[in-house]
Amino acid sequence: MNRIIGLRNPLLVLAAIAVTASVPLSERLEFDQRLESFFADDNPDIVILRRSRREFGGDEFVIVAWTEEQLLRHDIPNHPSLHTLIDDRQFKPELTDQAHERITTLSEKLSSIPGVNSEQTQSLVKFLDNAPKIRAARRAVLQLFAGTLIGDDARSTSVVLTLEPEDESPVPRSITLQKIRSAANDFEPDSAIAGEPVLIHDMFRLVEEDSQILFLASLGVLAAVLLILFGGFRWMLGTIGLVLGVVICTRAVLVLFESELSMVGSMLNSLVTVIGIATCMHVIVHYRDLRLSSADGRSMIGARQAANETMRHMAVPVFWTCVTTGVGFGSLLVSEITPVRSFSVMMVLATTVIIVACVLILPAMMASGRSLQTPSVAPLEHRVDRTLALLCNWLECHPRKIGITFLLITIACIPGIFRLDIETDFSRNFKESSTIVQSLKFIESRLGGAGTWEVAFDTPEELTDDYLNNVSALTSDLKSASADAGKMRILSLADVANLPPRIRGPEWMLKRMELRFPKLIAGMYNKDKARMRIVLRSLEQQSADSRSTQIENIRTITQAFAERQKSLFKTKSERSTTASGMFVLLTEIIHSLLQDQLRSFLCATAGIFLCMTVAFRSLRIGLISLFPNIFPVALLLGSLGWTGVPVNIGTAMIASVSMGLTVDSTIHYIFAFERARRVCNVPEALQRAHVGAGRAVVFAHLALIAGFAVLTASRFIPLVYFGGLMSLSMFCGLFGDLVLLPLLLRRTTPVISAASTTTSTQIL
Repeated sequence: MNRIIGLRNPLLVLAAIAVTASVPLSERLEFDQRLESFFADDNPDIVILRRSRREFGGDEFVIVAWTEEQLLRHDIPNHPSLHTLIDDRQFKPELTDQAHERITTLSEKLSSIPGVNSEQTQSLVKFLDNAPKIRAARRAVLQLFAGTLIGDDARSTSVVLTLEPEDESPVPRSITLQKIRSAANDFEPDSAIAGEPVLIHDMFRLVEEDSQILFLASLGVLAAVLLILFGGFRWMLGTIGLVLGVVICTRAVLVLFESELSMVGSMLNSLVTVIGIATCMHVIVHYRDLRLSSADGRSMIGARQAANETMRHMAVPVFWTCVTTGVGFGSLLVSEITPVRSFSVMMVLATTVIIVACVLILPAMMASGRSLQTPSVAPLEHRVDRTLALLCNWLECHPRKIGITFLLITIACIPGIFRLDIETDFSRNFKESSTIVQSLKFIESRLGGAGTWEVAFDTPEELTDDYLNNVSALTSDLKSASADAGKMRILSLADVANLPPRIRGPEWMLKRMELRFPKLIAGMYNKDKARMRIVLRSLEQQSADSRSTQIENIRTITQAFAERQKSLFKTKSERSTTASGMFVLLTEIIHSLLQDQLRSFLCATAGIFLCMTVAFRSLRIGLISLFPNIFPVALLLGSLGWTGVPVNIGTAMIASVSMGLTVDSTIHYIFAFERARRVCNVPEALQRAHVGAGRAVVFAHLALIAGFAVLTASRFIPLVYFGGLMSLSMFCGLFGDLVLLPLLLRRTTPVISAASTTTSTQIL
């Protein structure tokens, strides 16, 4: 360590050069905002999604809806429902002149926006103007598009846009949606804009914006914490510089490997900040204790000697804390969600960079300069020491009661883990007052679901009446799949072929309707590919059970239809009949994250057990070190299960991340205990570790809690959950390290003489 301390200034210059060289590269790190990035390229639903876009020209729909006070011509007073109007035989479905002009104007303006497939724009004007002039046919058109282009109140209407695939769009998706919103708001300030592309875009936009703001906020909060705890700008600026250097270098390495940030990876900066500062906190506290080791509180040893001793004592604990943190994040590699695996690699890389940064920067921070002031004692720190000493005595006096209490709490919480529910309503990722949530409420309460998906299948080269009758039967089965008719809207060519007047069979009627609605037919039937689809619209704002049941029912009906088709024609592929789309993909993301959480937690537990066993060369310590870190996870997840709080993207990674972070303080405490045990008995060693390392544990957890608490200010609800729950996890971890861990060490450590201990436990 003397050589490292002697080279502290060249090492600091080397760190500065590395950071400076990394700045231009780090700024090139891009943010991947594609939903497809959540899945592997060979994921069946992604393959289906891409196939649908090739065959039907797109599956991403944006709904622009508003209330038109005088939408239809009628003589019925007040505001009759659409059902009442359709049942009135005197009613001739026609738009008012004002509504016709307004809808036409908006449709043309929206269709001209770059990135919108102008040929696939749907509106009441387009379909009523091209419908047969007979009254029954026009009524049927209204009924066909009820819940899509016209609401049950006969006043709500919409224009449905089909977006071009992102890789074919002339402008980025963000610009397309911005122009759609601008045009809609200019037309009608109270208009609602929704659909999966809007939901996904807003989700990524909030994450990207908030991640930058919250990173700076957490940096500011933690800088203030460092200044309060240690005084002097050296310790604050040195630690913040180390964190910023790690962030910049990590981002630069990611660019070199052509990686991109995802929605999950957007937390990289904030997580590196809290991990880096918590690590430095342990080192600074130990360094300060060495320099203030005299009885009167004055400096007893010089800065260089204290720095050398600190590096010698803390090198191994810091190394293993970074390793175990990396193991916690590395356990996420078992996830089936691609961005989670990418995030895992990013955080493992970041923890590795933290180790290098500590070697390059901390020696200069502790020993460079002519007049180096010792870190000051924090306000009320003496009370913390006294409280820790009393806590240690209390543990010594009441070990059984405390142990039984922890055991009972854990046993009570574990069943709650198996009661965890998932949140598949993506609108819950936004605050209730947000524009996207209000738009969804308007559309789904008046027009129907904003979640789109489809049933697609192969067809014969030439459509026949028998085949179209089978499609009509499938359509009827799909409509009956929902217990509540308002939950799902279905648009099928079978319904189009059945529009009156029904003079001949469905084949002839479909050809006739193709002349009137060519783009509608083309968007649902690709003759060249012999492929047809039925478009489904489901409520985004529904429970996870309802959503999953709906998907399962539709797929069961679709599979039965596929079996029936085998007797009519030979299928072209194993996946010729499919039921998928954006609605299904959004549902699968959370399901996958919940399943991944258990696997990643088990991997994190096994990895941390192995690391602790190797670090302390003791199977006993490897085992007992798990309990203080499993306790906060069991308490947190069990409480979520018992209280019915659903799991979202932000809570699905809590278990493994919490394990990786709380174990850091466990390592520092055990190393301090083992150092003390070489010169004293077990109770006294615990007392020394509790007051010495225990104080650093309190400070480190305080920094972690403050850093994660900043995330609760986000506008994106999963980040709020992640920040709040991680803060609670760190708080529970504090009890695990300062109450449960010393209790386990006291009960399991063999009582041996100090001389024997010196020879048998050479840890450092």
